[in-house]
Amino acid sequence: MRKNKIILIFIAIFLVATLNFMSAQLTGIQYPQCCSLAKNGAQCVAVPASECASNFAPTSCDNVPSCQKGVCVNIQSGECVESTPKSVCENSGGLFKTEPIHKILECQLGCCILGQDTLFSTEIACKEAASKEGLNFNFREDITSANTCLGLSLTDEEGACVIKTQFETKCKRTTGKECSSKDSGNFTGLLENSVSGTSLTTEFFQGKLCAADELKTDCTKSEKTTCYKDDVYYLDTCGNRANIFNSAKYNDPLNSEYWTYIKEPSEVCSPVVGGSSSAKTCGNCDYSSSSKCRVPQSEDPSPLNQQANFKNICGDLRCKYNGKTYQNTESWCAQTPGTPWQEGGPGIEVNLNGEYITSKDKMFDPTKYNLPGSRYVVQECYDGEVLEVACKDQREQVCKQYEQQGRTKAVCEYNNPRACFMEENQNKNKSNDLSDCYWLSGSSPIIGGNIDEGAVQLGVITEEEIKEQGLNLGRFPDDEREQKQGSCVPLFTPGNSFWTENGQAYCRASEDSRRVIYDIQITQDREEFISNSEVSGEKWSYTGKSDNYKRQTRCSGNCFAIPNFGGINGKHKDIIAALWNGEKRSDWTEQMPISDRKGQYCHKKDKPDKLKSGAVVGNKVSCADDDGDDTRFNKPEFYTHSTWLKFIGIRARASGDCGVTTNFLGENPSYDSEKITTTIQKIKQDQSSTKPKWEGEVVEGILYKGKDLEDLNNPIFNGAIYPGTSESAL
Repeated sequence: MRKNKIILIFIAIFLVATLNFMSAQLTGIQYPQCCSLAKNGAQCVAVPASECASNFAPTSCDNVPSCQKGVCVNIQSGECVESTPKSVCENSGGLFKTEPIHKILECQLGCCILGQDTLFSTEIACKEAASKEGLNFNFREDITSANTCLGLSLTDEEGACVIKTQFETKCKRTTGKECSSKDSGNFTGLLENSVSGTSLTTEFFQGKLCAADELKTDCTKSEKTTCYKDDVYYLDTCGNRANIFNSAKYNDPLNSEYWTYIKEPSEVCSPVVGGSSSAKTCGNCDYSSSSKCRVPQSEDPSPLNQQANFKNICGDLRCKYNGKTYQNTESWCAQTPGTPWQEGGPGIEVNLNGEYITSKDKMFDPTKYNLPGSRYVVQECYDGEVLEVACKDQREQVCKQYEQQGRTKAVCEYNNPRACFMEENQNKNKSNDLSDCYWLSGSSPIIGGNIDEGAVQLGVITEEEIKEQGLNLGRFPDDEREQKQGSCVPLFTPGNSFWTENGQAYCRASEDSRRVIYDIQITQDREEFISNSEVSGEKWSYTGKSDNYKRQTRCSGNCFAIPNFGGINGKHKDIIAALWNGEKRSDWTEQMPISDRKGQYCHKKDKPDKLKSGAVVGNKVSCADDDGDDTRFNKPEFYTHSTWLKFIGIRARASGDCGVTTNFLGENPSYDSEKITTTIQKIKQDQSSTKPKWEGEVVEGILYKGKDLEDLNNPIFNGAIYPGTSESAL
């Protein structure tokens, strides 16, 4: 459309210029004659007869009918040219009119609407342009101003719409489209002297303010302000928006640019960030920088050059929470008890790729975090207020926090604990690659075992493999131990309905069963071991008599399952590590709760299912046989009872709301939810069973129950309680 406008205007100028040129070639020669066609091609000119080609008349051209001047209407382009000789007009295919141009219908200008564009032209020119563009058109003959017509194509552009009647002149800041609307009802409300039948005209001035001095309206500046699109604007006395509030420019004259032209906010003053003192003088609020237009509040400064009761300011949208200031739209993970986000906790921080910044070792502690009843919450700063959104219950979602462009963001992300149980052939690297899983082993920081220790996920190894590896379940050589001796558990303990049958079945999946083998003499020691096991204070008890730990020292396999093996709280773990590493320990004595059976450490040559017999001699374990071959077992899963006990307790708590776990409110659990039991049974040399001490069945005794395991760092051992007995077997 812009191209058509240029072409139409060019034709008009060219035609007028040509006619004027041809009529003015012989200007200055005064002959009382008229030549319809001169030899040089000029028409209706005063030249001598010798220079006339045809129709020479000895009179003025005004008296020659064919040279009479009028308005020539180009019936194709729609252009109208005044003072055109009749013959010139008709010879060019035009329509000759003698009426004044403002009375010729074909020459009336109006607004030609073509799609989104407009053209101030005649109706004929409008039709021609529509034909060339292949568009429908709407000719508005009621619009007689080029400015107003232009406004119709500027639907998003604002300016001053000047409304005039014979009695008054008003102004409204609006769009060109509204200003050019046929509906005069949009403006009658502005008129003070509206009379029925009074004609009303509008003219649009794009980019101008109603307070502009040049428009000569009765609108002028005022100190009133208003909020518009989150920014602070001055109002003029007619209630129109002026420019963005700038107290320093209020006193500028009405013919200044500030009060004449609509300015972009950035042209008036720099953006105001939340809490900035510039809010007193500038209304260019920046929502992304925590400022937004509002009525001044107690914490806001008082704006300058604003009228009382009409004051507005770029208010501070930041939020202060727990001693920290957050920007508007920032979000963070709330300090919720029983989660890593509790006060003093490590939190769960990730980078933009979702990778953990906080180490898993710090986040993993099911005795402190992800407790029963705990729930994650996202908090967000929104327009100066702190809003909360709870993540899904039972730790189905956890709150993770990250930094983006200097701002804190938090999100509830789904927890996937099942990935830990579904992974086949688990090892440390596979577990750590799973976002919501943790590799728990004896050497994990939360367990605190010796670095040589580990643990093995139940069900990974078969009974046949156990026999091949030896009775002590020393499953892996040193180069595989770190990768394979451990258990993949949920990093964030999931919730489960532990009070239901299904929930209890889920918790039982974390059970651990160990077969402890004792090396007892063929003589009466076998009977004494059984008969004294449930009697307090005897030599086969768990605490020993006169510091003589018979039960622990006679162990040959899975010794860590025996209470107090390795000493209370595993104080002798370094001695045990040294013995397994083949080092000397001069402080190793028979009174210590450590196995002195050679079969604990060594097997017969090429026969890992056959234990060496006898006691260790000296202060070093040597597995060399008569041929000098080393037949040492691989290192066990745990060196001490305290390490194993803590491992199985942590694993149970990590798997779900299982075991003796205090909830996030500090309320005690049901102490029947966790126990560790023991049974004693005779076996033959080939490890097949004999009839138990108690007739009919193997009797279960309780080693730990409930409250005894409340603090896994300090478990309480009261002895083995057997049914039908009134005392414990220590």
